[in-house]
Amino acid sequence: MTRIAYRRPEQMTERARELTLERGNLNVYRAVANAEKVYTGWMEAGSAALNSPVLPVRLRELVVLRTAYLMDCRYELGQHNDIAPTAGVTGHEIKALTSESGWEQIDLSDTERAVVGLTSELLTTRSVSAALFDEVHKVLGSEATIEVLMVIGRYAGLALMLNALDVDLDESDRLTLPGASR
Repeated sequence: MTRIAYRRPEQMTERARELTLERGNLNVYRAVANAEKVYTGWMEAGSAALNSPVLPVRLRELVVLRTAYLMDCRYELGQHNDIAPTAGVTGHEIKALTSESGWEQIDLSDTERAVVGLTSELLTTRSVSAALFDEVHKVLGSEATIEVLMVIGRYAGLALMLNALDVDLDESDRLTLPGASR
């Protein structure tokens, strides 16, 4: 049970309510909506990250799954285990990405392998080697590299909040990924 009561849409500002209902009236949003002064900007930044055409949906979801696992975030894992297949991530890949080193054994593209490696290294050591950073930057370019780092930072920070708040996984509602198929 969450440690701070969820806000109901009718308790939110009009714009906050629109953003919450647009993304789904999920517990994560209803919990974070308690920070009324920053919630709208936080939601808009999240929408920009999820809707950006710079990173393929599948690559972004690989990063989210690995981040959720490394941050030991039950909520993120619950949501993204269910929605990752809509981004083209197989059940086998999900299982491997959410284990200690299983991701190294699956058949990922060179780009995916480098990005998941960067995610793993950054979140476990709080840094990334120059060689791995250069590899990712070479294949993705500056804009996409920064977006990968922003996704890692966003989901790692969100995991910390969700873990501290003990947010309940929604019974049936799931996030819908832009650009993914259901």
